[in-house]
Amino acid sequence: MRWIVCISIVCTLGSCGEDVYFIPGTGTLPDCNEAPVTNLDGTLWFNQGTLSIESEGCEDYAPGAVLQSCPENWAFTQDGNDIDIIVDEYQVKGRLCGDQLYLEGGWWLSVANDMGQCWYEDGDGDDVGIQSEGNVLTVSPEDQEMTGTLVVRGQCSVEYDVTFRPVQDPSLL
Repeated sequence: MRWIVCISIVCTLGSCGEDVYFIPGTGTLPDCNEAPVTNLDGTLWFNQGTLSIESEGCEDYAPGAVLQSCPENWAFTQDGNDIDIIVDEYQVKGRLCGDQLYLEGGWWLSVANDMGQCWYEDGDGDDVGIQSEGNVLTVSPEDQEMTGTLVVRGQCSVEYDVTFRPVQDPSLL
């Protein structure tokens, strides 16, 4: 697996006219009767955290390698408990049950190079699917963050200790 280095720029929902892709993983959305702790509709968040390579198969990286992720923008649309998220050209589905955000799908995950730089190189990366053993984030409106450890799989398995924070001024992107 070659992890790309990038910063994704997300077009506003539906305005780019590009195809949106859904990458399956084993993560699924549970039934939910609990009211969402917040309304994420129309918000933009960015992710950042530490990736731990868990299995063979990652090109250039062995199990045990630890990498820093690059921030990517996640645009949220919410209808009740159900959430649609656009990450670059990928769709991730979500369901917010109380303060637990369950995720289904995947995206193109990117990491910083040896110099800590991120950039986007076409055809140089791996699509990863979110796995059921790690597909839940805890939403904290008071702290303005979402945190958790996602388990994702492309050519190898990775644990992603991630924090999401809101983009304060989307016009700066």
